[in-house]
Amino acid sequence: MLARDPATRRLAARILGAQAATTIVIAALCLVFAGRTQALSALAGGGIGLVANAYMSFSALRPISGAAGALGRLMFAQLVKVALTVGGMLIVAQGKWASWPVLILAYAATLFVFWLVPVLQMRTRRAG
Repeated sequence: MLARDPATRRLAARILGAQAATTIVIAALCLVFAGRTQALSALAGGGIGLVANAYMSFSALRPISGAAGALGRLMFAQLVKVALTVGGMLIVAQGKWASWPVLILAYAATLFVFWLVPVLQMRTRRAG
């Protein structure tokens, strides 16, 4: 079963770690070059992406018997992931302090990393 596969769990952990690292790097660069508000916006955007993806990953990797149950869990987890994303952005919007271009950039970076890490892992396996 996929959820019990140690390689899949390691990949999920690598993705989440890379998303966290990307968020921190973007926030640090913003702090140095653009200021505190932009750094906090980057942390908010990256954090929203990271939390939503962490929920999705942990939910999808829990063992379950049967394809129908796995599909149902995956669909529900995707719904919660979208709700966490929208809810996180609404919470930030309530504060009226964020730099939205930076927030969206950091959020998009977490999505990019979600796809990049597995691609790089596949290339490493093929080369090795």
